[in-house]
Amino acid sequence: MAARIPSGVKSLAFLLTLSAVVLVSGCTNGGNTVSYGKGVIISSFESDMGSLALESEDEVSLMLKVQNQGEVDATNAEAMLIGIDLNEWGTGYSWTGDTKDLGTLLAPDPQSNTEGQTKVVQWNLEAPILPSGTEFTYEPRVRVFYDYQTKANKPITLVDVDELRRLIQQGKTLPSKATRSSAGPLSVEIRTGDFVKTQSYDDPFPLNIFITNDLWESGGSVYEGSGYYGGYYENIQYPVRVKITLPEGMRLESGEQCSTSGEWVNLWKGKSSEITCEVRIDNPPDFRVEKLIQVELEYRFFMDASTTLRVIGTEEGFRY
Repeated sequence: MAARIPSGVKSLAFLLTLSAVVLVSGCTNGGNTVSYGKGVIISSFESDMGSLALESEDEVSLMLKVQNQGEVDATNAEAMLIGIDLNEWGTGYSWTGDTKDLGTLLAPDPQSNTEGQTKVVQWNLEAPILPSGTEFTYEPRVRVFYDYQTKANKPITLVDVDELRRLIQQGKTLPSKATRSSAGPLSVEIRTGDFVKTQSYDDPFPLNIFITNDLWESGGSVYEGSGYYGGYYENIQYPVRVKITLPEGMRLESGEQCSTSGEWVNLWKGKSSEITCEVRIDNPPDFRVEKLIQVELEYRFFMDASTTLRVIGTEEGFRY
């Protein structure tokens, strides 16, 4: 999946808290103010009747508003109405749901101080026929799908054993620098230790990658389906494609789920995954040098929101 980064330089901000139906607060980034969140958020999902009850065969509209608040464009986005039988609601659609194509949702652009793209769609329904004197509350839900990326960068310090001895004798240290992960529903942490000691006959060093679904408790999930991915994933319930990019002079030595071209991994119970790789340094430095390791995730994600519709039955399905 090729998710286009909007033009301009984007800082990789740490993720802000959001709920499934509430906008996140803004944050200041390099003098510009944009809203960053965990990918595409559902800012509202409601009916035009509010809390008023419907009678059989009354017309009602459901409105959905979404916004991309992550740091990359969301592609192949769509919204599916579920939770009610659309044949009963006078739409003529099958029980699988009425799907609206949202296309691409552009990410915020801090350079131009532009918020992420917002789109609005609606479903026009007709209340089902209920017997007179009966009342029932329905709970229509909307599920918003989209393809997304998360990118993470981890600076690592390679230091020759003689240089390391000299630094220690001088009382100096080599502190580790934190992973910087782009804003999205999945976050990444890369761990390698504070530094990597090198010499002419290096053993490979471990590279640990931790992937977390930051929206799991809010109901957000990686989705297994065809669509963009096109294909069947044997024993992978929550597929995430992980691509590791190493700097020149370094290569992956081993690791079942480690690949520079991309390897599918599964989020355990949809919540998280841990990958351990081994990296070999082919050209160790003579002194000390800082390198950058990049991990890129590709996945399809979805979030849900719901509302309620109260229907009062009328005689023979018609209002008085």
